[in-house]
Parts: sequence; structure tokens; C-alpha cells
Amino acid sequence: SSAIKRSILDKLMVEVEANLGTAMTYTLFEYAKDNKESFMENQPVNTVTSVSNSIAIGTPDVPASKKKDKKEQLSKTQKRKLADKTDNKGELPRGWNWVDVIK
Repeated sequence: SSAIKRSILDKLMVEVEANLGTAMTYTLFEYAKDNKESFMENQPVNTVTSVSNSIAIGTPDVPASKKKDKKEQLSKTQKRKLADKTDNKGELPRGWNWVDVIK
């Protein structure tokens, strides 16, 4: 709720004022993690119960996972360039992205 958010922000602002002038991002996250129970103690618990009693007549159940995803088709030239860059396992050689310092 907005009242809970406001109280959490007020508590964090007190912590911010205490740590003003220092690097406090990690400190604020740790403070929030350590005090999460006290922040949420007045939060109302929302329980959602949903009952679905729908019956489909004449419609077969087809899971969405039956649909195959198409793979991207590469041309022969693209496959050849990819094979030239990689070894027999399909991995790039060690150091392929290293910067050439000495020429």
C-alpha cells in the first residue's frame, strides 16, 4: 500500500541522512534486507483464490509446446564463414577477442 511505501521511504531517508557524504548504496541495500520484516509488518496480506470451472465442448486440448520454433536458416556462405571461425566443436579459438598489443 502507499502508506507502507511512504513509511519505508521515510526510514530509508533517515538512513540516508546518517550516511550522507559516504558511499551508501550497498549500506542502504543491506539496511533494507536486514529490516524487511519490520518494513512489512503492517502490510495487509492479500490472498487470491481463483476457481476456474470452464469446460470446453468439442475443442481438443492442444498444448502450446507442440508448435515448433523455426530455426534461422543460414546460407552456405554464412555456414562456411562460421565454420572457418570456429574449431571442430563449434567454439571460437582461445583469444579470438583479445586486443593485439604488439604488432
